[in-house]
Order: sequence, then structure tokens, then C-alpha cells
Amino acid sequence: MAVLVLTSLAGAPGVTTAATALAVHWPRPVVLLEADTNGASSMMTGFFRSNLPSKAGGIEKVALASTRGVLRREDVFDPELALSIAVHDLPPIKEMPLPAIPADHRLWVVPGFVNMRVVDGVRGLWGQLPSLLRSISEDGVDVIVDLGRLVPEDPRLTLIDTADRTVILAEPTMVDLNRLYRRLAMDDLATRVDAFTRGKRYGLLVTEGPAEQIPARDFHQHVMPVLGTFPYDPTGAATFSHGRPDPKPNRNRYRAAARKIAIELDTLVSRDGLDRKVS
Repeated sequence: MAVLVLTSLAGAPGVTTAATALAVHWPRPVVLLEADTNGASSMMTGFFRSNLPSKAGGIEKVALASTRGVLRREDVFDPELALSIAVHDLPPIKEMPLPAIPADHRLWVVPGFVNMRVVDGVRGLWGQLPSLLRSISEDGVDVIVDLGRLVPEDPRLTLIDTADRTVILAEPTMVDLNRLYRRLAMDDLATRVDAFTRGKRYGLLVTEGPAEQIPARDFHQHVMPVLGTFPYDPTGAATFSHGRPDPKPNRNRYRAAARKIAIELDTLVSRDGLDRKVS
């Protein structure tokens, strides 16, 4: 089983939207952890359409649990602790239904911060999460981590270090190509993403936009390999970012791309055959 991290290095290319769509269509049971420290959770008001109270689950509760000294993988799935939301067990909501997930798919979501004032006070959590996430993956459930935008010397870099794959999102423009190239040259990432590892543990997903696009080969040549592309489909993407009704999912181009990319990422990780046992 695998731990994947999704992040961006500049701008707002839709990391949470992509992470949510990939988790919905991941081929195995998966936990989606919204660990963005740049803003309040968008999943609670977006994907969950404000249907759930903030106490239903979230990273703030995980942080509180971690202060007790023991945070076990089974705690994440314990309904009494309510650290995560078991999307596959939620009852139907007639007034504002949640976006559909495939039949028999098991998906748990740990929403992000609601109270941004606590972010600086939980810095110790980022050092404890790697062991927890690896334990979950070793127990047969994959993990997708949404980091949002990564800032220089980010305390969440420990999550990148434990990931089997780190996927960076960007728009296929010269602006983002230059931003990525410059950001990867900074010390905190340059020591991690070098010429020997970027093709194995790191890759890009590009999200098309209204601006003029540049070829994926330019990113491959100057930054790192492009693993897939999300189309410019604001309406389709809104299914995952804002919980927009999706009455014709087979015509949702963004959903179709997420389904394809999820399978390809899973194949890459499986092919790597990494030892994911907790040390």
C-alpha cells in the first residue's frame, strides 16, 4: 500500500480538487488527509457541502489526539473518536447530496483546519504523522495527503520525506514552469529533489487553464516528468471542489481524467515495489 502527497509550489492549481477526485476514484481503500495550512478546510464547505459539523472529523482532532502520546492507526477509523469521516457510510442527504463515489469504494476523509489560529500550535504534529500514515498504508489502506501550497522550509516537509510518491501540481504555462524551476533550486527542496530521485519519487500533474499552454516535454526537460493532465473543465472540477451535482458523471471530463490518473499512479507505485513496513 502507498502514501502519496499532492502539493503545489506556487499559485493555486487546484491541489485539493485533484486530491479529492483521485481519492474518490482510487482503486483501493484510501484515506484522504487535508493537511493544507494556508487556509481553512475547503472540503467541509465544498465536497461535503456544509452538511457536516466541524466536529465530525478533522486534522484538529488528530492533532489533539496526538498530544496524548499515542495515536494508533486504528484510532483514525474509530467512529467514536471521529478523527475521520467514513464517506462510504454516510447516509443519503436528499436536500444536498454529496458527490457520488463508486460502488463498494471505501473512502475516509480527514478534513483540514477549521480554526486557523491553531495551525502554529500543532507544528509537532508534522513529525508524528509520517509513522501514523505509514502504519495505515501497511495495514492495507492507501493514504493521499493534500498539502496545498508548500512554502520554503515548510514544517510539513516531513510528510514528503515519508511519501512513496510526491505529485506536484502546476498549470502548463511558462509562468509556472519558471516558478517550479526556481523553487526547486531552493535548499529545502534541492536536497530532496535531485536528478537521481525526481524521476522515481517525484512527478507532475498539470491542470489546464484558459492561458496559452506549453508542451509537457518542456516540464519534463527542465523540471520533472509529467504523470498526467487534468483538462480545463471548471464545471466538472466543481463536483469535487464545491460538491456540484453530477447527474451525468460519464460526461464529466475532469472525473474521467481523475479515474485514469488514479489508475496510472497506482500502477507506478505498485511497480516501484517499495518496502513500506514501518521502521
